[in-house]
Amino acid sequence: MKIYLPEKVKFIIDEIYSNGYEAFIVGGCVRDSILGIEPNDYDITTNAKPEIIKKIFNDYKIIDNGIKHGTVGVIIDKEVYEITTYRIEGEYEKNRRPKSVEFTSDIILDLKRRDFTINSMAYNDKVGLLDKFNGIADIKGKIVKTVGNPDDRFSEDGLRIVRAIRFSSKLGFEIENKTLKSIYKNADIIENISKERITDEFTKTILSENPQNIILLYRTEILKKIGIHNYINEDIAELEKNLSILRECDFNIEDRLAMLEYILGFNEINNIDCKKIGKLEYYIKNIKSKNIINTLMYLKKVSIKSNTMIECMILDGKEYDNSIKIKHILKKIDKEILKKSLNLKKMYNKYSLRGKINSSETNEKNKIIDNCINDIIRIENLGECYSIKNIDISGNDLVKLGYRGKDIGERLELLLNEVIKNPELNKKNKLIKLLEN
Repeated sequence: MKIYLPEKVKFIIDEIYSNGYEAFIVGGCVRDSILGIEPNDYDITTNAKPEIIKKIFNDYKIIDNGIKHGTVGVIIDKEVYEITTYRIEGEYEKNRRPKSVEFTSDIILDLKRRDFTINSMAYNDKVGLLDKFNGIADIKGKIVKTVGNPDDRFSEDGLRIVRAIRFSSKLGFEIENKTLKSIYKNADIIENISKERITDEFTKTILSENPQNIILLYRTEILKKIGIHNYINEDIAELEKNLSILRECDFNIEDRLAMLEYILGFNEINNIDCKKIGKLEYYIKNIKSKNIINTLMYLKKVSIKSNTMIECMILDGKEYDNSIKIKHILKKIDKEILKKSLNLKKMYNKYSLRGKINSSETNEKNKIIDNCINDIIRIENLGECYSIKNIDISGNDLVKLGYRGKDIGERLELLLNEVIKNPELNKKNKLIKLLEN
């Protein structure tokens, strides 16, 4: 089998060979090349120790902060190429990192320590493909399978449990039965893994071509074990079908997180007694603090936007069925976020409610959403005011009229509410007259 090697990668391998050592590309770049996917980067492995790699490439800038684990970065034309010495690993600490690393001259021993068969292949033009653990067969069979005993691989590094699901989602592969059983068996290990690492794998999964595979994180209760709300009160197969809606969303983390949380919470928030507590209030009190977004380690701007979108989606149609109500929502929420949220809710109605309710009811729900979106556009086109910063009177004007302290804010809020109901009142002279009445 011939695999294309970029010019600089081939140069690095040839340089190492010319100095009496061997080198291969290894891992994900081999897997992706075989699958016809352009690799994001190329990992290179060698029997030359780090000090020798530094000497071979002494004419280039070197990054050696990973040298303890056998990795040296060589910078060629502003690109970093990581070269790692073959290694075997000692006993693992807390299901995450080896206590020690020992270099070896045998590449097969290096490949043996890796996670999955599809990631345990190496290649160069001189030797060809090294596939001691049947990675090619598993690629052809579309299988994710550990190298060796899955219990051993997962106990070494608990993150591999989530990585198995991520590779299944990314590649559209099935997880081999023995490996899957081991995931269920060893799910508790995930409690020892940092949320930053879990977040990274979760994000790659939900942004994959098969985000519905996230269902395994619920089936195995992996997310529940790290404190994420895990209410599932419906047939798991039905939930899995609904999760396929995620594929219809843009490859955007905020959109997919919002849709995921809405899908998961739909039955729960729609089965409560709304006479006692509103749907949104229930969500905020019982779910929000323990949702995926707030439990995993997302950037603040991602968390804020996704949480806002979820709350907009939970709003009942009666809460935005006229322009006055819409403007009160726009006081608090950016119009583009509101429109995006409503479009996601339309998508949910279209794909998840088919067969559950009659089409006329679905159409009516989406008609209310369309009317709201059209109203938002109309409000913007007409320049109708819905925020204090756009009202035609300022705090300074109120000071001149004799108002002080908190009275200023209260009066501005009162005037804004009047303007929201009657846009033609947004003239300074009219607003002053309102204050005088």
